[in-house]
Amino acid sequence: MRDTLAGAVWRFAVFGAVCALATYGLFMVFAKLRYEPQSSYSAEFTNISGLKIGDFVRIAGVEVGKVKHISIRPDTTVVADFTADDSVVLTHGTRALIRYEDVVGHRYLELQEGAGGLDRLSPGQTIPVDHTEPALDLDALIGGFRPLFRALDPVQVNALSGQLIAAFQDQGTAIGAFLDQTATVTNALADRDDLIKQVIDNLNTVLGSFGDQSQQLDKAVTSLSALMGRLAERKTDISNSIAYGNAAAGTIADLLTQIRSPFKDTVAQSVPVNDIVLADHDYFDDFLNTLPDAYQVLARQGMYGDFFTFYLCDAVLKVNGKGGQPVYVKLAGQSSGRCAPR
Repeated sequence: MRDTLAGAVWRFAVFGAVCALATYGLFMVFAKLRYEPQSSYSAEFTNISGLKIGDFVRIAGVEVGKVKHISIRPDTTVVADFTADDSVVLTHGTRALIRYEDVVGHRYLELQEGAGGLDRLSPGQTIPVDHTEPALDLDALIGGFRPLFRALDPVQVNALSGQLIAAFQDQGTAIGAFLDQTATVTNALADRDDLIKQVIDNLNTVLGSFGDQSQQLDKAVTSLSALMGRLAERKTDISNSIAYGNAAAGTIADLLTQIRSPFKDTVAQSVPVNDIVLADHDYFDDFLNTLPDAYQVLARQGMYGDFFTFYLCDAVLKVNGKGGQPVYVKLAGQSSGRCAPR
């Protein structure tokens, strides 16, 4: 018993350690933790719109730190405190730029080596405002290309937007890719000039048809306006009818809910009854055929009062014989008087 308990405790301890290690790994990934030795620096900006605490600091696309604190001075200059790995060398010529990470608006702080002194920037020092660059005004940029974007589908808009941002952020050959993409879109629109012409011609024909049928169209609009006016006048009745219909639907739903269980039992009990009827369907058919006549006779017998008068002519007992065949045993019978054959 002790060996079993000790084995269970040992396995549970191993399982708990593995779960704790996996949880810690997920926390490191989603919290974007960094354990390299880092130093703190600051950078002054005239506009830091969109940059948040926790955004990455990158050099040539490689993550080297994070933005730790953002504050504003009385002269409206914004100071961003950030960290960078000790392996990164920042100089007095280092420039800090706010970049767009994607078209959604996420940003990051990029460090570049620019013109200036080559003396190393000590931890805690600040990159001056003349060595920083705020984020690109994406609204103004995208707004200038709005007429072009209206002619494109969403996938092309996303592609062009990303290339526009990259191009105006001086990122390599992105401007060439943007121009190639623009040329492709322009050629596609040019190749469809016949289709555009056909659409315009068809639209002109439709408008001409409307012009020829102006009186009918005017009558249709007038009738529709009158109908809307009548419906507006009866809006209370319509609202009440909808409410009553909703209440009726709820009542029917409650009724169906209540009868569901009894109806289920009834269906279940009907199975053996159906088997019995099918086993002796000839008798059941004869019974249904003679039942109306029997009811008429019973009605005549009961017309004298709250009693029935019967004459016993025959009494036959039906039992199951050998092989399930019915056997009829006559118990009593007479053939005279009222029981005489007619």
